[in-house]
Amino acid sequence: MTSRRSATALCGFLLAASGCAYLRDRGNDALDVLDLGVTWSKKPYLSVYGCALGVASAGAGHFEGKFAGIGGGRVGVRNHYHLLLGLGLWSYEELGWGAYDKSKPETLYIQHPGIIGWLVFLPRKPAYAPGCLHFLHLGYAGLVANLRYMEILDFILGWTTVDIACDDGDKPGKWPWQKDGARNLPKRLKLPY
Repeated sequence: MTSRRSATALCGFLLAASGCAYLRDRGNDALDVLDLGVTWSKKPYLSVYGCALGVASAGAGHFEGKFAGIGGGRVGVRNHYHLLLGLGLWSYEELGWGAYDKSKPETLYIQHPGIIGWLVFLPRKPAYAPGCLHFLHLGYAGLVANLRYMEILDFILGWTTVDIACDDGDKPGKWPWQKDGARNLPKRLKLPY
């Protein structure tokens, strides 16, 4: 009985020693699955944008202000920015969370979703690709409801220690087929709004 208790204690110690980082990564993966919350701004913005399973999108929008909820992999109140254009089978999405800098594309999530966008602009960070983004901001207040499909898969597989988003620990996130140091951002567009 003593050896059984010793083995149990040893397993518990080993799990506790390595488990903190493991559980932190699972929690971060869970927060990456969706964005859900409210937006507000000091000046009026207009953003009406929605997608259909990441295959097609419609609408447009520009917003820069505050967000409260689950967003960008964190919970709470934080800065948020988006610039969106949905033209059916091709769209452009540019998102910033927290300490983003619009002049530095590496601090943003930039992607070209839709069937045409996926075929033409393959490079991207994993977090929002593919995903289904929905933004509604009218004047000074709005709503955000986004779902990120690959982050769902990353969360599920993460329990087996498979990290398809390559974002566990302090890694910046890249797809498994991208080389280390690869530019994970597609071409950035200049939209007139």
